[in-house]
Amino acid sequence: MKLLAGMLMFVLSWPLQAVSEPVILSVYGDIRINDRHYGRMDFTLSELQALTQGHITTTHPWTREPRSYQGVDLNVLFGFLFRHRRVLGLQLETLNDFSVAVDWSEIAPLSPILAWQENGTLMTRRNKGPLWLMLPFERLSDIQQTNYVPLMAWQLRAIRVYSDPE
Repeated sequence: MKLLAGMLMFVLSWPLQAVSEPVILSVYGDIRINDRHYGRMDFTLSELQALTQGHITTTHPWTREPRSYQGVDLNVLFGFLFRHRRVLGLQLETLNDFSVAVDWSEIAPLSPILAWQENGTLMTRRNKGPLWLMLPFERLSDIQQTNYVPLMAWQLRAIRVYSDPE
C-alpha cells in the first residue's frame, strides 16, 4: 500500500516537477499508468529520488575498495510502469552514445539499481553520473563478472524497455 501511495504521489506531481528541473532519464516502452498509455516517460533527479530506492555496497573493476550506492530499484520501477507486461530486455543508452542490450531475466534477480549516489555523494557526469546501472558485482562468479561489466552503463540517459503481454 505504501508503494502504491508513493507512486500515486509521483504521478500526480510529475508534470510540475519536470518543468523546474532537467530531465536526466527517459524510459521508452509500452508504459501504462492508471489506464493511460505512454510511449515515453521522462524523469528528473527529484522524481527518481522519490521512488523506491535500493542500496548496493560492492567492489567492481573501477574501484579498489567497496563503495556504497543508492538508487532507484529497477524491479520496482519496471513493476509499476510495465505491470501489464513482462519485461524481456533493455537497451541502455548513455550520454556519450554508448548503447548496450541487456537481457532483463539475467539481471532482475540481482536487484539492479539506477545509482544516483556513491558513498553518500550525488554522482555527477565527472564521476559516472548522473545515473549508473549498478549490480552487486561481488556476488557474481569470475566468469559472470566478465559478461556483466559491459552492462554496468554509466552516464545513463535512456532505457528502452522491450516487453511482451503477460
